[in-house]
Amino acid sequence: MATHIDAKGIRLSHAYDGPLDVLFGGHRVWSFTTARDAVKAGGGLFVEWPKPLAARLEGQADVTLVPHNGGDPLFSGPIRFGDSTVPLLLVDDLGNPLSLDKGGRLQRTFDDFADESRAELVAATRRVLDDLTHACGLDAYLCYGGLLGAARSGRMIGHDSDLDLGFLSRYTHPFDIIQETRAAERTMASLGWQVVRMSAANFKIWVPLPSGKRAGVDVFGSFHINDHFHITGSLRGRLDRDAIVPFGEIELEGVTFPAPADLERFLEFTYGPGWRVPDPAFHFDHPPANVRRMSHWFRGARNRLPHWQEFYQGPHRRVPAGPSAFVTWAEERMEPGSPVVELGAGTGRDAVWLIQHGHHVLTSDYCAGARKATIASAEAAGVYAPYRPTNLESLKSSLVSATRIAHEPEPRHIYARGVIDAIAPTGRLGLWQFCRVAGRRGGLTFLEFRTPASRGLPTFFGDHPRTYADPDAVVEEIARHGGTVVERVEGRGLARLGQEDPVVCRLVVSWRKGTS
Repeated sequence: MATHIDAKGIRLSHAYDGPLDVLFGGHRVWSFTTARDAVKAGGGLFVEWPKPLAARLEGQADVTLVPHNGGDPLFSGPIRFGDSTVPLLLVDDLGNPLSLDKGGRLQRTFDDFADESRAELVAATRRVLDDLTHACGLDAYLCYGGLLGAARSGRMIGHDSDLDLGFLSRYTHPFDIIQETRAAERTMASLGWQVVRMSAANFKIWVPLPSGKRAGVDVFGSFHINDHFHITGSLRGRLDRDAIVPFGEIELEGVTFPAPADLERFLEFTYGPGWRVPDPAFHFDHPPANVRRMSHWFRGARNRLPHWQEFYQGPHRRVPAGPSAFVTWAEERMEPGSPVVELGAGTGRDAVWLIQHGHHVLTSDYCAGARKATIASAEAAGVYAPYRPTNLESLKSSLVSATRIAHEPEPRHIYARGVIDAIAPTGRLGLWQFCRVAGRRGGLTFLEFRTPASRGLPTFFGDHPRTYADPDAVVEEIARHGGTVVERVEGRGLARLGQEDPVVCRLVVSWRKGTS
């Protein structure tokens, strides 16, 4: 079977060693490996176009598929994508060619940077490093792709799209590392740099380029906790401090940077033993436990956020404007005028109804689209619904928000309809921590969620990621975190929406000691 390329993807007769480059008009737009990206299909292999690239495939292009590290093309010829015959150009608004980077984004990579843009970015990166060192007091050094390119050839890697610096923290506790990073962000911003926080332990600095575009310099915290070395994003393993300091020196595009003391050990820690071989299809394959650990410490996971972002771009308008059956049931169990915090406020319809019935309601969600929908609902009803973002999949976000509520003059009830359905099971830890802290002085927690008996039943909004939590398991988790279930109801007919009539569980929980 010959190699075949069409609008759906790439079909190959067999697997190939090493990365393969896809070129449009002689320009590399994407690289992949059959080992990671291909699936078996029709006696051969099939590789689907990545979504960001597939969305731009309309028109005609001369396509070449060739091994990255040398060899004859596997395919070369014109391909028509869709119905259009106009030339297919993958360019930005200034006409610069774009390629899919390691993060899955269409970016302008260093292959296509003019010499003056390369020089300006490297010089600016050195100025960033100097400010991190002298103004922020950090031990900063070149890392990730910039260090890899410097070690291989002294030049930036052609398929990369930003430069990376690290700083070696003097601290060994996540809280201290967060404070250190925040202080550096403030200092860099005060010096005039455009700073964007990426997590609690790394940030990005945008650098303007002569082309009129900009490029990023990413600053990553690195640190030892116990006997493991960590670098944000999610690298973790054994690497002694003497492999990093005292720093040596390395040149990148003719500019000297501090570099880890044992360059080979550091790059093998980062990229593995094959770090010397160029691989534009490289992706980090972090163990899930490492990702969870770093997420809890510094960023918080946001599972299912893409679904909810898409939901609040239009489908949410099908949600009824009136209150849910659950909010009227819960309100009967609240004191008149008592304050409430709603987790997962969604469109804000229940919050608006509670406000109209005399309750002060603080709304919360982790999706920006939900915030806009809640504000719009409140404005349409002529009421005020204050909003505070809370990500229950981040222990930091959960505990900070809960602590603020715990210090308010009057306890709040906690209202969470559909939250257990919407978050991944790992997010329930943040939910219970929030409820335990916010509810320890009083107030009740009202929960409604679908049970496993709902799986396979018709749904109003079709298939999307849902959690069907076992009520007994939820009750056990609540008890383990110090809560007491004071009322429990299960069944159908409680949460009808159109033809959907799920089996739901309603729980009323107290977090005060001595509740029975």
